[in-house]
Amino acid sequence: MTRILMLTDYRGTFYSTARTRHGLCTMDVDRIVAYFTRAGLEPEVTRFADLDLSDDLRGVPVLYTSSEDRGLHYKSWIEDLVLSLETAGAQTIPGYRYLRAHHNKVMMEALRTRLFPQDARFLGTRTFGTYEELAATELDGPWPKVLKSAYGAGSQFVARATDRRELLRTARTLSETQDRGEAVREHGRRLLRRDHHPRSLHRQKFLVQAMVPGLTGDFKVLRMGERYYTLYRRNRPGDFRASGSGDFDVRDMAGVDRDALLDYAEQVSDALGTPLTSLDIAHDGDRFHLIEFQCLHFGTVTAEKSTGYHLRAGDTWRHIEDECDIEAVFCEAIVGHLRRSGPPLPRQSHEAATSARSVAPRPASH
Repeated sequence: MTRILMLTDYRGTFYSTARTRHGLCTMDVDRIVAYFTRAGLEPEVTRFADLDLSDDLRGVPVLYTSSEDRGLHYKSWIEDLVLSLETAGAQTIPGYRYLRAHHNKVMMEALRTRLFPQDARFLGTRTFGTYEELAATELDGPWPKVLKSAYGAGSQFVARATDRRELLRTARTLSETQDRGEAVREHGRRLLRRDHHPRSLHRQKFLVQAMVPGLTGDFKVLRMGERYYTLYRRNRPGDFRASGSGDFDVRDMAGVDRDALLDYAEQVSDALGTPLTSLDIAHDGDRFHLIEFQCLHFGTVTAEKSTGYHLRAGDTWRHIEDECDIEAVFCEAIVGHLRRSGPPLPRQSHEAATSARSVAPRPASH
């Protein structure tokens, strides 16, 4: 049997779902274990704190959760461990770079520049580590521009600037380090030392990019293995942001060709090369734009509230009516990925993963 390691956090959570379980937003680990076992795998569940890095982990598939804790202190520790796992030869799913990009828009933009240079050029994204670096930079391209803190979800810490003055004022606030003791000491040095080279008190990293004009919403596309789930998110009233609006529809395509959207989502997710992908995609009336992407620990409302999923069928797409069992779909995606990227799995594994819904009853929402 193929060993597969699953790492949970200190609360026992693993990924997330649109429902809560015992007061936590987590997938049902017991059901995932049952699905993997039936698929011919040998799952081992352990907490990050109990991970033994001295173990022989060469070639072992490792699934792990992430974190969006304030300040990302816990996530920083997870990153240390996942990078160590890759160094030990484990098959981390997804790779470390995508963990680093989770809840980190600056890293995500760096990956976008390498993987999707055409999209990156259109948005003209620039990233900064301090406010002072932005203040010393002349930005090209049209106004308005969008500022985003590296951290935050649901359009938190995302703002629009109509001119340079507003841009600098907003960036100064977004990037503030907020360490009062450091600020007092730094101001003292500036007063007492003539030759002092000031240190920035605005070191929260952020990015600036062009604003795609005329958008009334965007599309959320989840790829889970071969399945694609879509929904349209309308902007907040009187706002340019769709993320976090809560105003979504799984049937509305806002005049956009569904097959074209799915073609674009497939192209992007194939380039990312991960079995699970969440894409924020906009259409300006002429072309698609990749706004953001995540490859783990993303929201699953798009799948769980769906009436079905889309499946590639030659040169076109089929829509299959289906009620999403998120744990079964998750396992199907992982098993399919392992079949394509690793040594052969038992013949029954794919069929078992896709029919795994009979393994355990679906937990009730709380």
